[in-house]
Amino acid sequence: MWNYRVLKGKQNGSDCYEIHEVYYDEDGKPRAWAESHNVLIDDGLDELKETYDYIQNAFKMPVLEEVDGKLVELK
Repeated sequence: MWNYRVLKGKQNGSDCYEIHEVYYDEDGKPRAWAESHNVLIDDGLDELKETYDYIQNAFKMPVLEEVDGKLVELK
């Protein structure tokens, strides 16, 4: 399973936030993410609108951050 999530990271020493595809293990815990920064691209306008809707859901979930090689939810 996967979905879009907001990930907190660092860029030039400052906090930054990005949307990434996040993949989950069989227990539903986030385990990996796609490094691609091109999430707003699709094969057609209708598909792009659908992707936009999925991305909006990322803001309804806790932000993730990589800690010691694992994704953890920030409180």
